[in-house]
Amino acid sequence: MSIASVPNADASLAILELFPRQGEWREGDYFSLPGNRMVELVDGYVEILPVPSLLHQFIARLVFLQLHEFVERHSLGIVMSAPTRIRISDRHFREPDVLFVSAANSHRRQAQFWEIANLVVEIISPDDPDRDLIDKRRDYATAGIAEYWIIDPRDDSIQVFYLRDGAYSDGIRTISGQSAESKVLSGFRTDVAELFARARA
Repeated sequence: MSIASVPNADASLAILELFPRQGEWREGDYFSLPGNRMVELVDGYVEILPVPSLLHQFIARLVFLQLHEFVERHSLGIVMSAPTRIRISDRHFREPDVLFVSAANSHRRQAQFWEIANLVVEIISPDDPDRDLIDKRRDYATAGIAEYWIIDPRDDSIQVFYLRDGAYSDGIRTISGQSAESKVLSGFRTDVAELFARARA
C-alpha cells in the first residue's frame, strides 16, 4: 500500500515534508524524534531498527542483569540498556543493546547520549547480521570503545572483541561448554550454554 492510498494521505505527506532528506539529518533533528522506537543516526541517515524478537529481548535482559549485578557489587560504574545512545562522531549515533560506562567516564554523559562507553553488547538480529558484525564493529572501534560483545542466537555463540591500536582484534569466540570473559571488567564472565538456556526457558 502506498502512502497516497492510506487514509489522511495528504496529512501524512505533509508530516514527512517536515523531516530532513536522508543524508541531511543533524543531531537536533535526530533528538527531536519520539523515543518509543530504536532509531540510529548514521552519517546523516536515519535507520529505524526492527522490533527485536522475544528471544533477543530475553538475552538482552539477562546480560543486563548479570552486568548490572557485577558492576554494582564492585562499584565500577553504570550499566544501561537500549534505547541508550552513544555518539560515534558528528551526525552518527548508535544504540547498543547493553552498555557499560566506567565510573571514571561518568562525566561523559550528556542530556540525550553518552560520549563514550567502555563495553557494548549487541545481539545479532536475523534481518541484517552485517549491521552488528561489520558496521557496528567499525563504528564502536572508531568511538574508542574498549570491548565489544556480539551474541549470536543463530549458533548460540558469543564473540568478544578487544580494541587494539584503534581497531578490534579478531575476537575470541565462545560456544556451549565455555564462558565468555571480559578484560574491561576483570572477573566478569558468563556461561554461554546457561545464558541461551535461560533465555529460551
